[in-house]
Amino acid sequence: MFTLATRVHAADDSKPFTISGFGTLGVVHSDTRNVDIVRDLTQNDGVGFTRQTDFGMDSNFGIQVNKNINDNIDAALQVVSRRSANKFQPEITWAYARYLPNDNLQLRAGRLGFDVYLLADSRNVGYTYQWVRPPIDFFGSLIISYFDGADMVVSKPLGIGLLRAKFFAGVAREKASTGSPDEFLSLNRSRLLGGHLEYQTSNWIYRLGYSELKFKNEFPPLQTLLDSLRSPYLNAFVPSAAGLANDLSLTDKKFTYLSAGIAYDQGPLQAQLMLNQLSSESLLFPTNRAAYLTVGYRIVQWTPYFTYSASRPVNKNTASRLPTGLSPDLDILAAAFNGAINNQYNRQTTFSVGVRYDLTEKSNVKLQVDDIKTDDYFLVRNNQPGWNGKARLISIAYNFIF
Repeated sequence: MFTLATRVHAADDSKPFTISGFGTLGVVHSDTRNVDIVRDLTQNDGVGFTRQTDFGMDSNFGIQVNKNINDNIDAALQVVSRRSANKFQPEITWAYARYLPNDNLQLRAGRLGFDVYLLADSRNVGYTYQWVRPPIDFFGSLIISYFDGADMVVSKPLGIGLLRAKFFAGVAREKASTGSPDEFLSLNRSRLLGGHLEYQTSNWIYRLGYSELKFKNEFPPLQTLLDSLRSPYLNAFVPSAAGLANDLSLTDKKFTYLSAGIAYDQGPLQAQLMLNQLSSESLLFPTNRAAYLTVGYRIVQWTPYFTYSASRPVNKNTASRLPTGLSPDLDILAAAFNGAINNQYNRQTTFSVGVRYDLTEKSNVKLQVDDIKTDDYFLVRNNQPGWNGKARLISIAYNFIF
């Protein structure tokens, strides 16, 4: 449950300069050609419709440089190539300096990983967890992996464990898929802040977290609808239309993450239970909740595991407040208003079984089967008419660190 930077730094503090890295070579096959399953919302296409067997959904490569400046200051730079809104173009995901004045305080500034959930800031490092990929129903809607800003971690021994409090603030820089080809939501300059409390003992980790993102930019597919709702002609007949546009707009609206998790690791048994709620001030993103439970059991080099994950909308009553029946054009506008919201509902369930085999201390291979059932299309792409909402994925991944 620790990031690569933690392990590398702890492995040899005597070296002033270290280079390390990680990678995944993955292949995934879908039993349907009627939809694309994606790893997360930064990917515009995936496995199924675009390609039934895909080598890019989970594959990535990262390299990291750590430098010890003195006993209290170090720095890290990480570059990752993975399928995202920028295809496989390498991105700087970490670039920070860290100051540790004592054992109980850590201060960092620069480009930092967004660890809104347990494992979130190391989810590209496939070697560190037991799945082929983090549960899509839970992690798939996470559109931020890093931000530019600062954070602070305060630690204090408490009872038989260690209590940590983390606070952070900064701005996001990435892009997320909108579901439309070659059209993305820019997070550039969107403000981000939050923190979490974490209590860790030798076998348990407990965490509560809160984060909020304030969008700087508009959701591109929404612009035509917003312009129509704000037109003087429409507002002469429907005075509430401009207000509806403001309610639907994403610009300057807050998106909040509430999360709770518990993880257990003792002897051969590993287990995690995570819960979250995502909500916003915009009608465009209705409140959704997600959870997953995963259990694995180590048997020498083998770790069989299963995972159950699900996401659910809190409320699906989104009837348009635009009047209907007055004109065909207004009916079309009301349908577009409802459709914009309905496309953001997230009701999906996945049951996964798999096995991890540790080849060496620095490499492993995993086999996983996912049965996916969705009633909404928030976490999928290119769904075709007649699709029954079901997909089965078979995945194999080779993971390594160096």
